[in-house]
Amino acid sequence: MRERRRQWIVSGLLSLMGLMCAGLPGSARPGGVDLQTVIRNLQAASQRLSGLRATVVHQRVNSQLGVREPQQVGTLRFSTGGNVRRLRIDYTEPQSKTVVVNGNEAILIEPALNQAFVSTTNEIAKKTASTSLLTVLTDARQLSENFDVALEGEETLDGQPTTKLLLRPKGKSQYTRLEVWVSHQNWLPVKQVLHTRSDYTTILLTNIRLQSIPESSFKVDYSKYKVIRG
Repeated sequence: MRERRRQWIVSGLLSLMGLMCAGLPGSARPGGVDLQTVIRNLQAASQRLSGLRATVVHQRVNSQLGVREPQQVGTLRFSTGGNVRRLRIDYTEPQSKTVVVNGNEAILIEPALNQAFVSTTNEIAKKTASTSLLTVLTDARQLSENFDVALEGEETLDGQPTTKLLLRPKGKSQYTRLEVWVSHQNWLPVKQVLHTRSDYTTILLTNIRLQSIPESSFKVDYSKYKVIRG
């Protein structure tokens, strides 16, 4: 169960990291856009981000059993400095833990268990089928090649207008479909829902601040914990 939870946490982070690269601030503020406009704006905007900080909330729900896991709440930092994608989330709820993705290394520190799980993003992505999400959502040009993409309409989310996209994988994937809400205000994907055959995971970003994040923020000392490599 712990191993599955680790894979689920990092899987969600990898897909979220891909979304960060795909949807960055653009200049347009559409009042109604078609699919190609959304994709074109995502492409153009993806060259502008240096870093951001936000509050992240995500939760997994077993749709077959109707069981909701506790919400994971934390502070997210993301950077593309030096062409290296770095992601860090410091969770405060339901318990303290830290996840860092630094280039090709992924670390999950769980103080309550006195352990640090260390692996590569590639290996974790293989186990969780996140590679396609990380690759495709990093480059919006590949959306139509790897997904059947459809516009679901416009919705107001947390007081801001968004366009909702529905993505269905064309190839083999653990996900049956993805729902993505792209903000008209800053072109960030502020919400996503990842569906499998048995559950779905919701990831929501709020309090988004675009700012440079120093590289030192992604360095963690886990030497005092029991290290598990996989």
